[in-house]
Amino acid sequence: MFQKQQIILESVPAIRELCSRYQWQTEPANWLESAEEKSREFIVPVPLVGAFSAGKSSLINALIGSPVFSTNIDPETAIPAEVCHGDTESLTGCLPDGSRIPLDRETVRENRLEALQNGGWVEAVLPVSQLASLSHLRLVDMPGWDSGVKAHSAAIDNYALRSLAYGVVVSADEGNLRESIRKALKELAVRDMPVFAIVSKADKKLPEEVDAIVAQVRQEITNTMGRPPFKTVKVSARKKDLGEFIAALQELEGQAEPLFVKNIAVPFARKLQSLNGHLGTLLNSDDLDSEKIKAECERLKADMQAFETRLNDETAQLDARVQPVLGRIMQHLQACLTAQLDSLVSQALNGTDLQGPIGTTVRLAVEQGIRDEFNPEIERYLNRVADGLPGNFSPDVSYSFNFDRSQNQGEGGSLLATPLVALILPALKFIPGLQIIGPIIVGIVALLEKFFQAKNNKEIEEARQREEARQTLLTQVIPNVTEQVKAALQPLLHAHVQEAKQKIIASVRAQQASHEAALNELQEKLAEGQAAFALTCEQYKADQAFIQALLAKLENA
Repeated sequence: MFQKQQIILESVPAIRELCSRYQWQTEPANWLESAEEKSREFIVPVPLVGAFSAGKSSLINALIGSPVFSTNIDPETAIPAEVCHGDTESLTGCLPDGSRIPLDRETVRENRLEALQNGGWVEAVLPVSQLASLSHLRLVDMPGWDSGVKAHSAAIDNYALRSLAYGVVVSADEGNLRESIRKALKELAVRDMPVFAIVSKADKKLPEEVDAIVAQVRQEITNTMGRPPFKTVKVSARKKDLGEFIAALQELEGQAEPLFVKNIAVPFARKLQSLNGHLGTLLNSDDLDSEKIKAECERLKADMQAFETRLNDETAQLDARVQPVLGRIMQHLQACLTAQLDSLVSQALNGTDLQGPIGTTVRLAVEQGIRDEFNPEIERYLNRVADGLPGNFSPDVSYSFNFDRSQNQGEGGSLLATPLVALILPALKFIPGLQIIGPIIVGIVALLEKFFQAKNNKEIEEARQREEARQTLLTQVIPNVTEQVKAALQPLLHAHVQEAKQKIIASVRAQQASHEAALNELQEKLAEGQAAFALTCEQYKADQAFIQALLAKLENA
C-alpha cells in the first residue's frame, strides 16, 4: 500500500467526525466515502489486446501457472477477463448493473459464459506468486479485435481512461499487425494512451527471426501511432519464458503510485484545504465583529452574483462557438471519409459491409476533432472563468475518477495546487455516449444494393460499376454520414458546455454556503462573550492543527 494511500485510509474516521461536528459540506457530498473506497480498492487495469489466436489467453494462463482461461473460443463468445492477485482464489461473473455471479474454473475454462455476453466480464482473483508484486495492476484478457469496430471501441471506452497502458500482443507466426489492431491503435493514439508490444509464441521462430519481428512490430506501431511503444518484449507461453513481460509489468506497477496521487490524494488534499479554511473562519483570524461579519456576508453575496453573471456571459460565448467548432470537425470528417473513397468503393463492389470501415473513420475523425477543436475552447473558457472567481474560492470540479497519459508522468507539483483547468478539463477530454455509428449507417446498404447485384451482370463493365459506386459514395453516402454525425454531435457538445457550467456553479455555491455558515456560527459564538468564545477556540485550534498536520503528511509522504 502506498504511503499516501495508508494516510488517507487512517484519517477517514477522524475526518468524518470533523465534518459531522461542524456540519461542513462540499460538492460532491459523498467525497469522503468515495476517497475511502478508491483508496481501499485501488487497482489499475492493463488490457492485453490482439487478434484472435495471438496468444493472449495462453500468456495469462502461463503467468497464472494453470489453464484457467479457454484458448479455443470464437469472437461471438469471448468475454473480457480481469485478473489480479489475491490470497484466496475467486472467480466471479460481473454484469454492468452491478450484479455478480459465482463461477468455477470449469465454467470459465469451457467458456460457458452466455450470461455475461451483454457487457459482462470475468473477475479472477488468484493467489499467484508472479502477480503478488503487481498488487495494483489488473491484467485484462480482451477478446480478439477481429470482430469489428464495436468490439474494440467498447474495449477502449471501458478501459482507456483507467489504464496505465495497453499491451498489444502479436504472434510471431504472423510477424506484423493486422488491420483491426492498426485501427484500434490509431484510436488509442488520439486518446494519447501509451502501449507496450508483446511478441508471443517466440519459441516458434529462430532467435534472430524473433528479433527481426520485434523490430518490425515496434516500427509498425510507431508508424501507426506516431510514437514508439514504451517497451517491446518477446515471450513464449509454452516454454514459460515470461521474464521480459513480467519486467514490463513491474515497470507499469512503478507508475501506479503517481497515478494514485494525481487522481485520489490531490483531490482529497483540496477538500482538507477547504475544511481548514472553514475552521480559520471560525477562529476569527480576521478579527471580525458583528458589523464586519454582516458586511462580509453582503460582500460574499455580491461577489457571488457578479461571478454568476460573468459565468453566464462566458458560457453563452462558448456555446456560440460550438457551431463553428462543429463545422471544422465536420470538414475534417468529410476529408477523412473522402481520403478513403477508393478503398470504400472496392469494399462496396466486393459486397463488404461498410459499417465497420465507415464507423471506424467516423469515430477516429470525431475524436481527433474534439481533441483539436473543442478541448482548446473548453480550456480557454475555464481559464477565463477562473479569473472571475470570488476571493479565496477554488472550486473543486472533478467529474469522475479517470486516467490519462498526462497524469502518469510523475507526481508533478504540490498537493495543494488547485488550477481550475486541471480539475475539470480531463473529464471533458473524451465525450462519453458517442454511440452514433449504428444509426448513421442506416440506409447505406440500400444505397449500394444495386452495385452488389450488378456484380453478377456481365453486361455492365467493372469500370462503370466502380464509377457509379464512387459517385454514390461521394454524393450521397459521405454527405449523409456527415449530416447524421453533425446532428448527433451538436447536442452533445452543447450539453457538455452546460455541464461544465453547472459543475462550476455547484462547487462555488457549496463553498459560499460553507463560508456563510461559518460566519453565522462565528457571530453566534461571539455573542456568547469573549470567555466562551476563547474556550470554543481551543477546539477549533486543535482540529485545525490536525488538518494542517495531515496536509503536511500528505505533502511530504
